[in-house]
Amino acid sequence: MALPTLNDTPKYELEIPSTGKKIKFRPYLVKEEKILMMAAETRDSTEMLNAILDTIKSCIQQDVNIDSLTTFDIEYIFIKLRSKSVGELSTINLNCVHCQEANEHTINLEEIQCSKSTKNKLIDIDEKITVEMKYPSYRNIDLNGDENEMGFNVLANSLSAVITEDERIDIEDETPENVRAFLESMTKEQFESVSSFLLEMPQVKHTIGFDCEKCGEHNTLELKGLQSFF
Repeated sequence: MALPTLNDTPKYELEIPSTGKKIKFRPYLVKEEKILMMAAETRDSTEMLNAILDTIKSCIQQDVNIDSLTTFDIEYIFIKLRSKSVGELSTINLNCVHCQEANEHTINLEEIQCSKSTKNKLIDIDEKITVEMKYPSYRNIDLNGDENEMGFNVLANSLSAVITEDERIDIEDETPENVRAFLESMTKEQFESVSSFLLEMPQVKHTIGFDCEKCGEHNTLELKGLQSFF
């Protein structure tokens, strides 16, 4: 007689920030936690990201293309997974902005939300050319690469299409070399207008306040990104 399978039924529901689609999920289990811990011990960003993506894929009980999820989708989903799997509270150290003393602070992960964006995905480059943007996926990011090069590649992978007076050119049909050449042919003003889409995209963030244990000064900090909450 085979042993029963435990805890494989979805118990919770969340909404994917980028699409508004509701999905059901289960907490991650010992087998997934071991993989996350092993990845964390490598101190390799790519290994850790792959472990997070694999964990999300295992815990979501619906047909969701993980590779299509945006960076902020992944961050939000994993925080909710962590909350239901390990506990709602996460204790972190925050440096006082006045004296730099480390202060221990506890965050309720259930209070963390993802901001909304009203940024138009269509950006006019000039009178004849419009760029259609999309939010980037972690699959498009080399986390161990040069920071400037990484930023450029993220922007390149955030282009969805180029629309001219005569045609719509889908970026997925173009080579990386052609996309890079297109971006490099922009003026500084045009490049900044495209880059602003990423600067204003939704973020997983949380504002906290605390009084420093050493100097007594009050701090108000805005935490952003997955690494800020653990």
